[in-house]
Amino acid sequence: MKALVLAIHTLIGLGLIFMALNQMSKNVELGGAFGSGALYTHFGRPKGLDTGGKITAWLTVAFFVSSILTAYVISL
Repeated sequence: MKALVLAIHTLIGLGLIFMALNQMSKNVELGGAFGSGALYTHFGRPKGLDTGGKITAWLTVAFFVSSILTAYVISL
């Protein structure tokens, strides 16, 4: 049981790392070195999250719950 919970927690963590790095790579440009605020000044920031943002948010919640569950299972 402990090994299964740890494996699931590890997979969620790796997925969260991948999605966070994937989100960061979309905004990497030369302007990022100088603040990169000019991208949304004319048209404004897009509303809501894209699909990658939603997946990242759900993985964050799953990681939080998995952390608590893992701590509980290991303490038994």
